[in-house]
Amino acid sequence: MKYPNPTFLQKASKVRHTRRTRTLIILVILGVITLAAIFVSRVAAMQDIYRRDFPELVGAGTSTAASSTETTETSETSEATEESTTTIATEPVPIIAERTEEPPEDTEITSETTQNDFPDPIIEEDVFFSNSHPLQTLSHEQREILLDSLKQSVMDYAAANPEERISYRYVNLASNETMGINDLTPVIPAGSFVLPIELVAYEQIGNGRLSPTSNYTYLGETAPGNSSYIADNYLPGKNFYLRTLLNLAIRYNDNIALAQVIEKIGGMEYIWNRISRVSDYINYTENVTYTDYTGFEQRGPSRTSVYDLANYAEYLYHGYVNSPQTYQSLINDMAQCEVPGGIEGAFSDASLFLHVCGRNQETGSYTEIAIIDADEPIVLVISCECASLDRACTIQADLATYTARFLRQCHTEQ
Repeated sequence: MKYPNPTFLQKASKVRHTRRTRTLIILVILGVITLAAIFVSRVAAMQDIYRRDFPELVGAGTSTAASSTETTETSETSEATEESTTTIATEPVPIIAERTEEPPEDTEITSETTQNDFPDPIIEEDVFFSNSHPLQTLSHEQREILLDSLKQSVMDYAAANPEERISYRYVNLASNETMGINDLTPVIPAGSFVLPIELVAYEQIGNGRLSPTSNYTYLGETAPGNSSYIADNYLPGKNFYLRTLLNLAIRYNDNIALAQVIEKIGGMEYIWNRISRVSDYINYTENVTYTDYTGFEQRGPSRTSVYDLANYAEYLYHGYVNSPQTYQSLINDMAQCEVPGGIEGAFSDASLFLHVCGRNQETGSYTEIAIIDADEPIVLVISCECASLDRACTIQADLATYTARFLRQCHTEQ
């Protein structure tokens, strides 16, 4: 009987062992590669989440670290690479390529690369009316004489400028004293009609029908009337809270913001049905016929009167006194209005000046509504049709000066 060659058996056993070892090594290598791929994928996913949730912080964690680790030796660079790899494994941060040289002169860096499309935070700066006012030093008879003198001054001013249409309305919020010149004639309020519109908006916010944080996305649409702070300062894709739109509509006469406010409220017909309960001498939604300052007959909707506008401002004042939480934001925005008007300069001693302005240069129509907390709280509305904004501001300043002088005389010893 022959036995197997022991040398052959040893070689076969060695081959089997070598194959087993090689298989194990291959499996280990494949496992390491798989784990590395999973790790890299996880890091990339964390970076995407970071960029999505914290866009304003992208690059903040790497902008200074890279400059502090500049080296000239290869070994130090290798060590820095190992350290950064370890850091990524334990605390993922976005990897942003650092610019090492100045961009070419013909390269323009615009807001397109830096705009944050998330809505800006809402920041309120509350303003308040005075709790007390000085006592009148004149008798009621003397005050009536001064009021008649004010009325005559305004009438004479309008008569001296027949080529312009001037409308004036004064309301004393403490005594209900009123006086108007051409205050029932049709006027084009333009952007000043934002006041009654926002009255309705804030009432809806107050009763829960509207949310101040409801969202609007600017898609690059053309501004009605070509007047928009949004279109001038943002790129398509920017988001805005309703509260921000309400601010921009008053502060800058932003027509895109105002159009969105009207839409969110429910449309102009709905708005008019609400504000007509306050004042409706001229129906804003119906056609009105009148002769403009150039002598041509005009007919169309979107007209009102300074009588109506003064009533809306008076309604806001008393509504604020009774429910400040409802109207505080509207009061704040009127204090920040940056649209030019002519009334404020006459009331330099006022503790609080609130206003909204409207401008329609095509028709030469300029209107300013002001709530002024001076010696006495008053509403003053001045509208005029004339050749330019500068001329309109002069008219408003002149008539406001007459009004301010009247109030000061009522609190000055005779």
